[in-house]
Amino acid sequence: MLFCKRLESTTTSKDIYNKLKNYLDVNDIPMKNITSCAADGAPNMMGKKNGCLKLMKDANLEMIIVHCVIHKENLVAKNISPVLNEVLHTVIKCVNAIKANAKCERLFKLFCEEQNEDYVRLLLHTEVRWLSKGNCLKRFMQLFDTLGDFLSEKPEMKYLLTINGKAFVSYLADIFEKLNILNKQLQGPNKTLVDAKAKIFGFITNIELYQKHINNKNFEQFHWLQKCEVTDTALLVIVNHLNILSADLKERFSDLKQIDFPTWMMQPLLVDLSDISNMQYQEELAELQNDESVKTLFNIKGAMAWLCEETETKYPNATKYARKLLQPFPSSYLAECGFSAVNDLLIKKRNRLDITQRGDLRLKLSKLEPNIKSLCSKHQAQGSH
Repeated sequence: MLFCKRLESTTTSKDIYNKLKNYLDVNDIPMKNITSCAADGAPNMMGKKNGCLKLMKDANLEMIIVHCVIHKENLVAKNISPVLNEVLHTVIKCVNAIKANAKCERLFKLFCEEQNEDYVRLLLHTEVRWLSKGNCLKRFMQLFDTLGDFLSEKPEMKYLLTINGKAFVSYLADIFEKLNILNKQLQGPNKTLVDAKAKIFGFITNIELYQKHINNKNFEQFHWLQKCEVTDTALLVIVNHLNILSADLKERFSDLKQIDFPTWMMQPLLVDLSDISNMQYQEELAELQNDESVKTLFNIKGAMAWLCEETETKYPNATKYARKLLQPFPSSYLAECGFSAVNDLLIKKRNRLDITQRGDLRLKLSKLEPNIKSLCSKHQAQGSH
């Protein structure tokens, strides 16, 4: 983490930009050193006219702006048809009927134990948590039969026990589990735009395959759906939702689709030199393909070897281009980790800590590990000796 500053009053785009600009000026860091910036969809960050990133872009025209891919994937997951949305709310009502009453929850736990279930508690759905829907629905399906007996008098559960109701909730549990897997694949501190593009458009291709298989009533790729009966009405709703998902993903990630990762950058050892139009890159790649030490580096690290110092020293032009595409963060994952760290630090019993001044947050997020033995050796154990 570079720095952490508190916004005392308003949080407009200019306030954020001025804080950043002031820090860079004080520490003699030119704005051109910021090659890219990733942010979520907040208007004060992503605004086209006055957003913070727009102000940064005006100061550094070469900077790459990235809309967090995890945030966009989460927005896609929220786009469901009215029928499936109603089913989702029905599931949440059933979960809340048990979780909201302590006595009811205890009785449900005992009932699950009597039925020899692997799980005895339901999971609450929390809108702000990325994986919440998928986890809630998965646990609901794991305890579906037990819930059917326990909530047999509830009108919401009666609907979910119908043929279409069960098919819809089974499909939702399956598709949200797949969306959760995609979400987790996009998370991580060392992800690149290359990784994000591969995962997202691979998922879009899978959705198109799901559509073909479901139209043929082949549900093998859907764990819960294949266990229940699916009517033509339910089939139509499911295929329609897959169409919505595919179209929404293509629209939201159209900017990522347009980014071209040249073959020579991804596979420099295998590319045909005659296919490279840039003469500087062609000359450097010719040398690279015959450089045994660098070849070993690429065999171990793949395209990430472009980030190593040795490639920059030997092949500066090709490395400079490759790094422009490999260095940008595809998501605000590291910032989200910072928010989680703030929650850990500012608990109820120590909420007056000034983590921006004391350096607590930077220490919490640091990957450096202290050498305790070395530090101890520099201090005298007994002052009298």
